[in-house]
Amino acid sequence: MSRRPDRGDDGFTLVEVMVATSILAIVLLIVYATLNSGVQHAADAESRVQIEASVRGVADTFVRDVRQAYTGDPAIGRIESVSATAITFYSPDRATPYHLRKISYQLVGVDLQRSETTSTDTDGVPWVFGTSQPYVTVLTDVRNTTLFTYRDRAGAVTAEPSSVATVQFDLTIDHATARLPGALSYSTTAEVRGA
Repeated sequence: MSRRPDRGDDGFTLVEVMVATSILAIVLLIVYATLNSGVQHAADAESRVQIEASVRGVADTFVRDVRQAYTGDPAIGRIESVSATAITFYSPDRATPYHLRKISYQLVGVDLQRSETTSTDTDGVPWVFGTSQPYVTVLTDVRNTTLFTYRDRAGAVTAEPSSVATVQFDLTIDHATARLPGALSYSTTAEVRGA
């Protein structure tokens, strides 16, 4: 008597294997796309956090320097020159006895640059400055063209360096990526003490 094989012993047909493989491939593609999207989003978010930290650092340095603007002689203006894209002012360093620093910020294209030249003497007016230091880029991808707005004690906009009591510092930094389009905007105000 011959024995008939059970249907369960036959294994899978070629069609069943192909269907199972196709389903597995689709599931793996969905998992890969989801993971890749998550990784890209995390990288974009990390990049934005780094840009925000850089902007805050530059703004904090600017505000600190402007707030302590000083020359040691009331006849000499604390702020030398102003424009919508540049400012030059005097501020002491933190040494004892202090040196006076001539600090300049300027927008060149999309780069915010800073220069700091320190006096060679510490004995006060007249201050003697050595060779002007070169500008160093502190931020890139700046979108706005009006970085500085100057106001006098009454709050009116002014372009006269000797009248400046506060400086508003506005930055819009380009941060366009595939997943996080747009820009980062930051604004702060620095008061010139004693102005």
